[in-house]
Amino acid sequence: MEHAMKAKFTVLTTLTIAGLISSAVAIWIQWFSGDPAYPKFPPGPVVFIAVAAIVTIGTRWWWTPLIGALIALLVTSGWFARMPAGVLRLTHPGSVGKFAAGIFVGTLLQITALLFTDIAGLAATIQNYRRMKRASDSAKIACRLFGGLSVFMAVLAIVSGTQMNKYHNLMLLIWGTLALAVSFMRTKVAGRFCIGSGIFYLALAILGMLFGDPTINRAWPIGPMLLHTGDHIYHLVLGSIFLSMGLLSERNNNTAEGKYITS
Repeated sequence: MEHAMKAKFTVLTTLTIAGLISSAVAIWIQWFSGDPAYPKFPPGPVVFIAVAAIVTIGTRWWWTPLIGALIALLVTSGWFARMPAGVLRLTHPGSVGKFAAGIFVGTLLQITALLFTDIAGLAATIQNYRRMKRASDSAKIACRLFGGLSVFMAVLAIVSGTQMNKYHNLMLLIWGTLALAVSFMRTKVAGRFCIGSGIFYLALAILGMLFGDPTINRAWPIGPMLLHTGDHIYHLVLGSIFLSMGLLSERNNNTAEGKYITS
């Protein structure tokens, strides 16, 4: 039987949702203002809105705000990796796009909302964790939501024609599909999958940081796949989340089994 925290909207969770929606609005403002960084319809806002919906619907699970923080952190790392372009939009918005005021407002709102969501999402997760009673199903829910989100992002990138590493996109699609499948298996299987995924992504992040070329955004070719700083940070955060979810699930399962044996 799966256990979850009693559904309740906290202020921090509400702020996380607001930050995600604001991030989506910020990208749309830049797109409507003719920012050349968004030549086509940007899929980013759709992802932010989808994650905000997941956090809203998943209030019964203590860690769903962490999904918002993860997505925001990924985009934040990308923003800082391209900081000169962001600073240009803040200091000389007239030289970028067609509507200077929109470029400035959209850029300022974006980085503010991203940093806000990073902090609020992490704080909400910690607050919810302290309130929870049990989290034996955390691994299954993590696999289901993160797996679904990975598949959604991969398919969205394919449909929208977003310029991204197709092999990295393929890895997201395959891993997301596996995670979704595992989420419907036994809790112990999901927990071990989380631990394995956590170790894999952490290793990928650490190796990328160590061996990536510092002159070109820590670019690290691994077979046909090319990873950059944003990918390394994303893998680091994702790996940490999955490893902690897996270990937490294992601990709770062992505790439950111990109580069952003693009784």
